[in-house]
Amino acid sequence: MGRDKPRKKDSARLVWDSKPRRAPNPRDIEFQTAEIVIPNPQRDSAQIPFSFREGRLGEGELDKTKMNRLIWGDNLLAMQALLAQGYEGKIDLIYIDPPFDSKADYSYRLSIEGEEITKEPSIIERLAYKDTWEGGTDSYLDMLYPRLHLMKRLLSPKGSIFVHIGPGVSSYVKNILDEIFGKDRFLNEIVWQRRLGQTQSQRKRFGTVTDSIFWFSKTEDYTFCPQFTKEGAEEYVQERYVRVTPDGRRYKLDNLGNPGYRPTLRYTYKGFPPPKKGWAVSLETMERMDREGRIEYPTKPGGKLMRRQFLDQWLGKPIQSLWDDIPPINSQANERLGFETQKPEALVERVILATLGESAPGRESIPIVADFFCGSGTTMAVAERLGYRWIGSDLGKVCVQLARIRLVQKDAKPFLCENIGNYQREMIYLGGARIHEMMAIVLKLYGATLRKGTPELGTRKAPDDIIELVYVGYPDRPTTAKKVEELARTAEKLDGTGYKRLVVLAWDYDYNFSTELEKRLKSSSQKIKAKIELRTIPPEIYEYLKKAKEEDEIEPLRGKIRFYEKPYLKLDRPEVGKSQNGQVPVKIKIRRYVIFDIPVEKEEEKEKLRQIAKGNFPVLIDYWAVDWNYDGLTFKSQWQDFRGHGRQAKIVKTQAETELTAGKTYAIAVRVVDIFGNDAAGTVEVDLR
Repeated sequence: MGRDKPRKKDSARLVWDSKPRRAPNPRDIEFQTAEIVIPNPQRDSAQIPFSFREGRLGEGELDKTKMNRLIWGDNLLAMQALLAQGYEGKIDLIYIDPPFDSKADYSYRLSIEGEEITKEPSIIERLAYKDTWEGGTDSYLDMLYPRLHLMKRLLSPKGSIFVHIGPGVSSYVKNILDEIFGKDRFLNEIVWQRRLGQTQSQRKRFGTVTDSIFWFSKTEDYTFCPQFTKEGAEEYVQERYVRVTPDGRRYKLDNLGNPGYRPTLRYTYKGFPPPKKGWAVSLETMERMDREGRIEYPTKPGGKLMRRQFLDQWLGKPIQSLWDDIPPINSQANERLGFETQKPEALVERVILATLGESAPGRESIPIVADFFCGSGTTMAVAERLGYRWIGSDLGKVCVQLARIRLVQKDAKPFLCENIGNYQREMIYLGGARIHEMMAIVLKLYGATLRKGTPELGTRKAPDDIIELVYVGYPDRPTTAKKVEELARTAEKLDGTGYKRLVVLAWDYDYNFSTELEKRLKSSSQKIKAKIELRTIPPEIYEYLKKAKEEDEIEPLRGKIRFYEKPYLKLDRPEVGKSQNGQVPVKIKIRRYVIFDIPVEKEEEKEKLRQIAKGNFPVLIDYWAVDWNYDGLTFKSQWQDFRGHGRQAKIVKTQAETELTAGKTYAIAVRVVDIFGNDAAGTVEVDLR
């Protein structure tokens, strides 16, 4: 008989039909800086650092690798871009809380003037979650598998990853982590009791009240800082700490013997022979403890030395892998934001402290904490408070907005708000399509018929029977006011009879689009007669088209995609005060903000919001910021106001003010984000010469 082949050790693998064959590689994708946020908690007078107020940004301030980063977009692209930009092996801790409930409600509820409004997830978020669960566990693992590979590459040699997951998929995720990081790098399954009361499913089984948090390290050279708690230790203290020194210090006694045989620790101390296995400490430590009053001498002959454990030096009970002392966020908690899957700061704080230590200030190299499913920004808020650097990323615009406001509220250090540069182009290329093909598809989805020889133009008969000229913008560049003015003039005489209405479908509009277009139309000697209708192409449109492989599959999608009308922002002329000591008071005010299409599904809620906002537009504004000296390239948020969330919600002010140096001309830029995540921006000039 031949010899049996030697069996491989640890060869078990998790296999499913659609499992990706290889991990994704870094991609040379640029990040586009949407905003440099300089939090300013003093709302009444903007105390801005001089260099920012004068529009000068030093090299160190502009070095993205030295700044904290909040990124909107698909985290797969974000991580590939970070790797390509030199972040491989640079992140010291990753905590992620990916969606793990196929029936989860990812809507966001907010209260507007006492009325509850439900902000449904954007189509891109809804589709992402739908895609995640469309094929059941297979598609969920398809989503997570390549992302975990990228996270491993981003981790430093001493780095750790904590994956927070629910019971429905935890066993599968654990197997994937074993495969990617290695079974020998598994450190703990932490069980967190996330629910305190009874659940609704206890009639046929035990209630589910826990989540798992899997802790893996990248190498064996990881960091662990034991954590302690005094929670629920009152009875223990009363029973154990019964002795008191003459100066009133409570203590208990511990054995000074070593549990294992240590011949090098067998010495006689002040006439007391060593225990059978030796002392627990060295002679030097024993002498120091004695000087500090931490040795208890026996009162009777034949007694033994004991160690004093003082209550005022007791750290608490060591925390084990069952975390039942951190309650979920209750309805009255100050940190509650109304975000459905929000986790308590205490939970993330324990993760950070256990792997990185107490605080970062003063360290030669400050560790980086990352969360690529950052949700409402809990990980970044805690890392900021503890002094660590951070990177956060999320697909949901509302999530990014929540996180930005939360960090501004906490007076964070200046940080970057970024988008993935040419995000739509990257998504198109990722699916193997071409830009001109996508433009034609967008026109068809809007219901327009393509014009020959002009791939960006089409025509459509609107519901009011008006024939519209429809323009679709390029996905890799913003649509400018100049372009729209030219199109409007073309529309009046195109095809012989011309068109009474021009509809613009744009992926993005130029920064100062509304102000610039108004200026152009007013200053023109020849009045434009064609009505201009500005709409936005939903960034999730390509996600729909993944399902449409053939031409005849596009038609059924028409009614499902909404091209929302672009919100309208109007700024007043700046108010300029009298110069004092070379400083001039300047005020900027929002005159009007209008959302034409309210993205709320329930008609009754939509109507309530319309009535509330009628004559009171500030209720629609979630956040707005001012750059007092916009350089035309990078928006530097130097003053902010926001509505807040939960119990802290309020209506924003519509006016901001500061002092600017006399003798100069300034371009004051304003950025507004409404409660649905829409962005609007405008600039006005003020001459202080």
